[in-house]
Amino acid sequence: MTQTDPHRSLSRALDILELCSSSPGGYTLSQLSVRLSISKGSISPLLHTLRQRGYLLLDGTTRCYRIGSMAFHVGNSYLDGSNLMEEIQRLMEGIVADCGETCHLGSLKSGDVFYLKKVESPLHSHTVTVVGRTLPAYSTGIGKALLADYTLPQLKALYYDGLYPLTEHTITDFHALADQLAEVRRTGFAFECEESTRGIRCIAVPLRRDGQVSAALSVAFPLNRYLPDRVERARSALNQARHQIEALMRGVDIQF
Repeated sequence: MTQTDPHRSLSRALDILELCSSSPGGYTLSQLSVRLSISKGSISPLLHTLRQRGYLLLDGTTRCYRIGSMAFHVGNSYLDGSNLMEEIQRLMEGIVADCGETCHLGSLKSGDVFYLKKVESPLHSHTVTVVGRTLPAYSTGIGKALLADYTLPQLKALYYDGLYPLTEHTITDFHALADQLAEVRRTGFAFECEESTRGIRCIAVPLRRDGQVSAALSVAFPLNRYLPDRVERARSALNQARHQIEALMRGVDIQF
């Protein structure tokens, strides 16, 4: 065994976890082997160990490996143990108190929104998002905030297979998406109208660290409550939280 073998095995195990986290349904051994370019003989013991330690689950029917409870536990220990994340949680709760709608925190992961936190109003629970799940960034308000600085060539490179629709309202034209992102840069706000979920509209703001978009915050509304006064309250609350979070992020070494 060479000196680098343990590091290679660890890297491969992390690749497995990251890939499995991108799909709620998981992947079979053969699919993982092909996607990660790891032979079945090499990947099998890694899968066995990850499953034994609770980081992966094996579905007895589909024979797919999915993220296990231990991975969720470790991820939550990072979020809950961070003073910054605790403060963001408090600010999100304040946004929900102000506008009475669901607030999300997300980051960009391989062209998708990765939902880090979700705070719902005790009066209204209407969104289908789940912490730890992903959606194509171009189809959501929070995703457009995350993509705010992307140029047209960068968008085409990121979504090399094109923009597939989640609903009949999803943007599928790169030029239209680039125009919306230019507006996000100009105004500081991103919007979605039933593009990822029918019946839901969304307002979002990018969160910048050292000038770069690091994460984003959003408020989601059902159509019947997307009214001018409520929208303005959400805009104001998001903008205030944005300034506070960006001030907190200065000098903090954190990756969302």
